[in-house]
Amino acid sequence: MPVLTLEYTRSIKASPTQVWGVIVDFDDYPEWNPFVTRCASELTPGAPIVMSVNMGMFTTEQTEQVTRVEAESLFEYRMRPVGKLLYSKRQHRLAPSAAGGSCYTSYFELRGWLSPLVGLFMGYFLRRGFSSMTAALVLRAEELAAQP
Repeated sequence: MPVLTLEYTRSIKASPTQVWGVIVDFDDYPEWNPFVTRCASELTPGAPIVMSVNMGMFTTEQTEQVTRVEAESLFEYRMRPVGKLLYSKRQHRLAPSAAGGSCYTSYFELRGWLSPLVGLFMGYFLRRGFSSMTAALVLRAEELAAQP
């Protein structure tokens, strides 16, 4: 089955607790997040996650479902599958690093028979969006960690 996978891993000079705080503080997304400009959810599997996603020339509203929450380690949500046609999984993965900070991985997977078509038309915007969100998360967490 066709797959589009995007994965960005970064070291962050902030503790997993501090980085986790940025990831799950949905109210502050408009202040720092260039890709997901609005977000609302409960950190409970089965809860909806409602987002405004900046795709460059337009913004799309998306409602997906929280599937896994492991505090300071993993936040995952998925779109409602459209049979075998289209399915996505989004993860924020977090682990302590040997240097005392964090290792963060942004992961996105799009599967299904329509994924090559979506990748063709939206791949550039998805790559740019997830990459810019990852960079902004690093900056935000490090700025907050540097505060007294």
